[in-house]
Parts: sequence; structure tokens; C-alpha cells
Amino acid sequence: MSKEKIDIEIIEDFYSKVLDNQRKLRIYLPPSYSTQKNKYYPVLYVHDGQNVFHGEESYSGESWDLHKTTDYMIKEGLIEEIIIVAIDNMGEERLSEYAHRNGYFKNERVKARGHKYEKFLTGELMPYIAENYRVKEGPENTALMGSSMGGLVTFNIGLRNRDLFSKLAVMSPSFWWGRTSPLKKLNSYQYNNLDTKIWLDTGEEEGKFMAFNEKVISRLKDLKNNSKLDLIYYQVPGAIHSETAWAARVYCPLLYFYGDIGKIKQVDLAGPEVITSNIRINPIVTFDSKFKMSALEGEFKSLNPEIIKINQNGTLIPQKAGNASIEFKSYGHQALKNIKVT
Repeated sequence: MSKEKIDIEIIEDFYSKVLDNQRKLRIYLPPSYSTQKNKYYPVLYVHDGQNVFHGEESYSGESWDLHKTTDYMIKEGLIEEIIIVAIDNMGEERLSEYAHRNGYFKNERVKARGHKYEKFLTGELMPYIAENYRVKEGPENTALMGSSMGGLVTFNIGLRNRDLFSKLAVMSPSFWWGRTSPLKKLNSYQYNNLDTKIWLDTGEEEGKFMAFNEKVISRLKDLKNNSKLDLIYYQVPGAIHSETAWAARVYCPLLYFYGDIGKIKQVDLAGPEVITSNIRINPIVTFDSKFKMSALEGEFKSLNPEIIKINQNGTLIPQKAGNASIEFKSYGHQALKNIKVT
């Protein structure tokens, strides 16, 4: 075991009997870990460990710089101290391990090993971390985070093991995977009496295969407003599918899980100013802590319905050419946006 200079310990070859392979672990230790020997910390498990702290071993050459963001937020008093366990993927085995159902990638069939990866995580890795590091135990102190296929496996493992995890950061999840739609994936779990915080996000520039359609947004609104589920969704304007994009917004789930998101500062409507066909507009809520999310509650209204109609999922429905104003009210705030139909 070697130690890097900003409190990241490296375990080079952690062996899994369940998967019969070994991988690298990268463990971020908070500032007080080496001095306060009797202090215990919440733990955050993150998939795709190569991408989490440094870019040298990342597939894209980019990283989340999660250690830097976390360190800064701790030292500024924005979040409590946490331990982060970044779990390397296994390269060619990544899709298989992160999938709970079989699927296809580049016209080749991928056999799912997600159930085995889940057993590795919950039955081998987590007990090892609990035995060798000062982590607070219990679901209220345990979080899971991932992006892309890592977001999908976070969603599945987290909701299949609600007795182990109470915080899930599901970033740009590959809900397109396999034969079931994103909506069916959402509906495959029960959310009643679920004592879990779920951060769910997608980037607006990730492409249609990653985007959530109106039915999915409607279901998220229903879950948010008609159950006890603590859900935050953020449709990120201008964000692509990349480590750099996830790095830019990872402070939001960290603040949501381990800090105080603060008070609402303003509400804005993100979207095009000129439209030719139906398109959904995105209400963005900004807090005084710089935390951001998309509003899943509120009321849309077209001030010029003869030009544009709008439904309560935010979908603009142009009627004829002209200029119109859209109003949105939520959380005691109001936003207006002028839109031209051509």
C-alpha cells in the first residue's frame, strides 16, 4: 500500500473471490483522519475509480478531481468530512460488471455480471473498508455514486440494497441499456417509505439516447410530489457526457448529501429563444450556496397561448409564428422567458 500526498491511499490489487479478479482501490482520507484517531466518518463509494481523482489512467484523460472539490468544501465548512472509496473498473469487463441485465454494445452481446459486482461491493469490499478504516456504519452514513454505466449500477445496487445505502448520486445514467426503457427502469422499484436521498442528473447536450423524455419527467414529478422520496433532478444546460462535465457539478450532490444547500436565490427558464417545433423548457432553481437543480414542482403558463401553448411538464407547443412569453412560478419565485416561433 502506498500513499499519495493529498491523503489518497492506493490498494493496488484488491481481490474479489466473487468475480475472480483484482482491481485497484483509491481511498481519499479527510484532513483530520491522521490526527483524530478516534473520529469516524461517513463513506462514499464511487465507481470508475480511474476517473475519480486523476486523469492519468482515465479512458478520456480527464478526471472528476473529486479529491480537490471535496477537500475544498470540507476546509470551507460546506460539508462534513467524509471518506471516499473509488473503485477501479476492469476495462473490458466494465459494461458486464455494471449491467444487471444483458445488453448489446457496438452490435456485440454483453452478458450481465452486475449481480456479482453487487455481491463484491456489498459482501467483500464494504466489510473490508469497515474493518480497516474508521467509517461510520449504517445506511445513513453510506453513499454510492457513479456516472454513465456507473450511474446505472449505482441506481440498481442502491435501490436493491436500501438497508445499506441512503444516498445515491445517479449521474448521466445509461438508462438506455438493455431492452427496457428509462421509464420501465424507474418503475421497476418501489419508492414507498424509501428513506433515501437520490440525486439524478442528465446533461442537455448528451444526445437523445441519454435524454429523458416527457413521460420520464412526468414520472419524476409524480415521485417527487406524491411520495416521501427525497429526490432532486438536474437537467444541466450545455453539459456533455464527460468527466469534465461531471466534475463541474459534483459539488451539488456532495452538498445535498453532506452539507446545507441553503436558500433559493432565483428561478430561471433555460432553453432556446427561437423554436420551430415542440420542445421542453427547463426551469433551473439556483440557491445562495450555488447549488442548482431543475424544478419538479411549479406551474407553467403561456401569456400568449395563441402563439405557444405549454403543458405542465414544460413542453412548448407552437401554434403559429410570432412572439410569446412563458411564465413559471415555483417556491415563491417567478421566471419569465420570451420565445419566438418561426
